[in-house]
Amino acid sequence: MSLVEFQQTADVGRIILNRPEAGNSVNPALIADLGKAVDAACAAPVRAILIEARGANFSLGGDVRHLAAVGDGVAAELHDMATGFHIAQLRLCQFPVPIICAVRGNAIGGGFGLALSADFLICSDAARFSTGYSRLGLSADAGVSYFLTRAVGARRAAALLIDARFVSADEAVATGIADRQVADAELDAAAEQWATELAAGPTSAIAAIKRLSDEARTNSLAQQLDRETAEITALAGRKDVIAAIGAIAARAKPVFEG
Repeated sequence: MSLVEFQQTADVGRIILNRPEAGNSVNPALIADLGKAVDAACAAPVRAILIEARGANFSLGGDVRHLAAVGDGVAAELHDMATGFHIAQLRLCQFPVPIICAVRGNAIGGGFGLALSADFLICSDAARFSTGYSRLGLSADAGVSYFLTRAVGARRAAALLIDARFVSADEAVATGIADRQVADAELDAAAEQWATELAAGPTSAIAAIKRLSDEARTNSLAQQLDRETAEITALAGRKDVIAAIGAIAARAKPVFEG
């Protein structure tokens, strides 16, 4: 049984954490299966990706029992686990389609990082988020320091990494960690609907927006203006965009191919 599954429903690819009996905690086998699921998603004809999890928790983070069993070899083990996780995560983040993550229950440590790496995060009203690392005397992996800093700012991100407290769904939405929260019973349907809507949208434009947003952190204004010109010009040359402009001018619904 795969600990991370890939499924496709119409234009939506689904990456599903599937270790519910262990709270979807992260061990080497789950990391290996995550890499396979991401490879499958990137090879599939999908227009959006939905990340979700089976069970009561999205992910409790690193499997502490596994790490404890390693003993004195924990540094080497964490190096290998982080490296494998990061390879899969980076490939997923670079895939040019919108990515949405649905969080139920706890998202801790690496699970928190995986959720943060999505473009959009929807959570149950009972969801909780924590960095978790400092409780073990550790710092961060799974991009938590990167994504959290972008979401809430450097000072608040450092505080959340240091005290490792739990952030409620309300606070997550208020601070920009999550985009939406819904009642727990509505989470699956709401996430699927959102992913379906994204898949029907202008995915090439979304990919360009993702690139521009990432580059804006380091570009000068002049560089960013040049990049904006290049991206919008390239998109405007697409046949579906030309057709969409005409459709909107005629008060019709546009249809996007990319």
